[in-house]
Amino acid sequence: MFKLNSTMHKSKVRHVQLMKKYTTLALIGAIVAGVVGLISTDAISATSLVSMQGASDFHESGLIIGHVTYEVLGADGHVKQYLQSDNLITNRGTDCAATAIFDSSDPVCATPGNFAFIAIGNATSATAQAGDLALDTSVTPFGGEMARSALIGATITTNTGAGTIVTLSNSGTPFSFTGLNTAGTTVTQSGLFNATSGGSMFSIRDVSVPVANADTLAVTWTITLT
Repeated sequence: MFKLNSTMHKSKVRHVQLMKKYTTLALIGAIVAGVVGLISTDAISATSLVSMQGASDFHESGLIIGHVTYEVLGADGHVKQYLQSDNLITNRGTDCAATAIFDSSDPVCATPGNFAFIAIGNATSATAQAGDLALDTSVTPFGGEMARSALIGATITTNTGAGTIVTLSNSGTPFSFTGLNTAGTTVTQSGLFNATSGGSMFSIRDVSVPVANADTLAVTWTITLT
């Protein structure tokens, strides 16, 4: 009888031990499954993120950046002033650029033409804005567009990674000043147009360049398309 009870006790102990073992294995399995599931979820998220980043690697462009330099020479041929600054592309300028590139017959800019005429003005309190259609004017004292260059032949440098660069300069035939009063005047704006008079203005820049009789002013416009 004692032997039977002892055997039954041993069997019961073994059964409990096996249950604990299976319970432990099941718990470990659940933990491993959870970790694997978490890793799998993270891996999918990471893959999706990489895929989206890969899609953004396609080369997209659309920037038009303008830079203007001004060089004033005195009667003796020496440099009196040199300035440089970025310009403001006007709304009309981007409209005409789109028309010239995609549909030259679209009435949004009936005659895009070549934006290769540089104009300068001397309006007081001039303030360039994207909606400007021409250089500013002022009444007291009177000011406005002073002069506009003839058609300038553009120099276009092909895109090798830094963008296509267009250079327009009237340095060969700079603006010259005569008939000014003793105090001279100050060039306060310049603009890039597509006609000898009137027309559309592609870009504009406020500036402060004092000039006197016998001075000359060379303006160089650099447009970078990326």
